[in-house]
Amino acid sequence: MSGYKQIFKDKLQSGQMWLQYCLDCQRFVYYPRERCPYCWQDRLDWQPVSGLGTVHSYTIVRVSALPEFHPPYIYALVDLTEGVRMAANIEECSLDRIQVGMPVHLKIINREDNAALPIFIPV
Repeated sequence: MSGYKQIFKDKLQSGQMWLQYCLDCQRFVYYPRERCPYCWQDRLDWQPVSGLGTVHSYTIVRVSALPEFHPPYIYALVDLTEGVRMAANIEECSLDRIQVGMPVHLKIINREDNAALPIFIPV
């Protein structure tokens, strides 16, 4: 596994989400990579994020190939306040309550294989 991917996983495992931050164009970068996708420079540092965001879009998954997720569940695109968009499950939210624009915050859970997984719950 690449070093930057391992750093991301290690930070999650410690209970915090850190994202890469480009020192040249001063933007957060998600998903972890070797170069900034905005300016193509390789001066990426790691910074903790607030974990706050809003639901950009979502779908309700009714059939899952992943045994640890029990349908129905909500899978969403979340816009973090730091300016990146990430896909994640929304938990602790009834299916009829979810809506675009809903404020959410990060929660890190451990999967069955003990890997840390970022999810979001309503604020």
